[in-house]
Amino acid sequence: MDVQVKHIAIGANRVPAVASCCPDQKGIVAFAADRYVALWKPESERKGVRTVLKGHADPVSAVCFVTSDVIASGSTDGVVKLWRRDSPAREFEFKCPGFFPLCVALDEIRPESSTDNSQSPVYVLAIGATSTRIQVFISAKSDAPVFRKIATLKGHEDWVHSLAFKHFKEHDGDDVLYLVSGSQDRYIRLWKILPRRKYEHGKEDNFLMMADPLFASTMYKFSLATGDGADSKDKDGEYAVVFDALLMGHDDWVISLQWHPAPNVMRLLSASADSSLMIWSPDEASGIWVSEARLGDVSIKGASTATGSSGGFWTALWEQSEDPSWISTVGKSGSWRVWKAETEEGVAITGHVREVTGIAWSPTGDYLLTASLDQTTRLLAEWKTGAEDDFDWHEFARPQIHGYDMITVSCLSSTVFVSAGDEKVLRVFEMPKSVAQLLQRQCQIDVRSTKAEEVVLPDAAAVPSLGLSNKAVNMGVSGNAEDGDDNAEEETVEATTADASFESIVSLRTPPLEPHLQRHTLFPEIEKLYGHGYEISAAAISHSRKILATTCRANNTTHAVIRLFDTSTWHEIQPHLEEAHALTVTDLQFSADDRYLLSVGRDRMLVVWEVVDRDGGVTYEKRFSAPRGHSRIIWDCAWAPAGLLASGEEDYVFATASRDKTVKVWKASAEGKMWTAVATEKFGDAVTAVDIFPRLVSEKENAAEKKGLLAIGLDNGRVYVYEVCAMEEQISPVQRISRLAWRPRKRCGEGKFEVAVASDDSSVRIYAIEIDCIY
Repeated sequence: MDVQVKHIAIGANRVPAVASCCPDQKGIVAFAADRYVALWKPESERKGVRTVLKGHADPVSAVCFVTSDVIASGSTDGVVKLWRRDSPAREFEFKCPGFFPLCVALDEIRPESSTDNSQSPVYVLAIGATSTRIQVFISAKSDAPVFRKIATLKGHEDWVHSLAFKHFKEHDGDDVLYLVSGSQDRYIRLWKILPRRKYEHGKEDNFLMMADPLFASTMYKFSLATGDGADSKDKDGEYAVVFDALLMGHDDWVISLQWHPAPNVMRLLSASADSSLMIWSPDEASGIWVSEARLGDVSIKGASTATGSSGGFWTALWEQSEDPSWISTVGKSGSWRVWKAETEEGVAITGHVREVTGIAWSPTGDYLLTASLDQTTRLLAEWKTGAEDDFDWHEFARPQIHGYDMITVSCLSSTVFVSAGDEKVLRVFEMPKSVAQLLQRQCQIDVRSTKAEEVVLPDAAAVPSLGLSNKAVNMGVSGNAEDGDDNAEEETVEATTADASFESIVSLRTPPLEPHLQRHTLFPEIEKLYGHGYEISAAAISHSRKILATTCRANNTTHAVIRLFDTSTWHEIQPHLEEAHALTVTDLQFSADDRYLLSVGRDRMLVVWEVVDRDGGVTYEKRFSAPRGHSRIIWDCAWAPAGLLASGEEDYVFATASRDKTVKVWKASAEGKMWTAVATEKFGDAVTAVDIFPRLVSEKENAAEKKGLLAIGLDNGRVYVYEVCAMEEQISPVQRISRLAWRPRKRCGEGKFEVAVASDDSSVRIYAIEIDCIY
């Protein structure tokens, strides 16, 4: 048996020090992703996250390559880890010097040999914090450095988010250390650290005479030997920190800065909350710093990180080579963006940035839908335009960008799904034609072939200016203003939007980029389902695709009801299922033939409902209940597929997962009126997710005896597959498994299985499992 990780989808953390590029020109980026350090190679379009380094107990807040083989990372619990290739991580405690640091920069001052031959290089440390001032320290180079403050740099008017050092050779050949700082005040400041004898007092006086405080500056003097301020007439051996330039151009917080990696090349890359990257360089004639390129999005006043919008860039990276081939950044949505040759945007990786709460395969397993507390649903599919070994998973649509945290998602057909956020309403969405054509061309998925009749899809979707729901829009539909129709102008705008959205997607030759995903891959909302009194907790669709079962959060029997909806009309089937659970129903599942509906809940109860005909329609009635099926909350349940055991009533088998650290397998009696727990498996942590897939019968086994593959997820992130094995801890998530879903067998080869795993660590993983077996 072989288990491999086929895909890891996870977004980057929203912190300025989120990422670092390997300095050995291999193009590998390490970035903070929830509690992991994730490794990715931007120039490899087809491959996503290569691996994740596990070890931190809290979200990672800073990542940096120390050398090509050593990565340093820090987390919000104050722990710093050093990761060395093929070696265990080393752990350190990090202590803040009396304030909350937001950024640091470390380099060395190289004394002039002509001035003091005995003076060795010293460390220089700059710290930006929740303050308008920058603290500068120096220390002798040693294994246990002791830093002394030499300056407090004034000038910024808000918190400082980014600092970066770089050495440059001046025209006279002298080495000068530059420090660049970026702040929430929207400005970038350049500082020089240089021998005091080279500083011209005339320039200092000019700065001090300026009335505008933005340009005000002071020379900070210090001695390398003592770190104390120096004021002797003999300037040899003394150094100064001086203000050099002010860069203005961003419309919002400056969050990340990086120098060009080539030696002595004076170019600077900045990332801002205004959703733009800017490349700066000094004019050769005047020496004034100007912006030579601007990448990203057009700034929108009042729609930025400072005002809580979803826009903004949180880091800026140059490939570490003398001639960088790409620039990358990550936005507030956690998705990466890459520009090649500083102009053309290329394929990057995406992922959720909060707990993943729901996953659902399409009926044929062609694609995977995911839902998260980051208020989005996403569609993942395999990009299949190259050689077979180049296939890789990418996000091909972001059907729903919602105002509520998403809780659950279920596929009704290859083009329709139902989702629910942290609200009382369920919403039904239909795939637009633009996304359907994109999937057909790049993933070889034909959604029309899954239905006998022709599928009529809307062209695209958009959110009306005064609306909250995704609305279907069609191309070429425009109103006639001369007719006096009040909707004419609105229809014209919608038609224009549809044209732009449709063309931007169908013309793609790669998976959608982040701007496409945010604006042009929405699914139109076709129905809203009401009835529940509190936020939706679970939903399930019958295998016939005719019935949707839903439930909501509850603390009494009045609200702990199950509502059934007819998917052909979206009318509720009366009466709803009640007088069973007393608290929230956490999961619902239909048996393979839809004869039974299983519900489990926080009240430790499991209930089996059986289908009945009533007044010419179909509904369900309570057939069996186990008030104390487990000793703690039951989190999840799963029916075994039909034909797993011998034919007859005993064929109905299901599994339940509970906080009491057990999984129980239940089998029906001959009469079908009672289920008994026939197997119990104990684990070391709470069991939070379970799913069953029919294991194919091997040639050595009795063909009359079928077995099931039972996937089990725990609260600590471990994943087990029975009757096979436990997955290695290194490839398992680090937090609670929220959902497990086996990929339908039609999409897997002989002896190959795939299971999708959703976790509270913000990741979605797809595992490939290979077993020696036949159909």
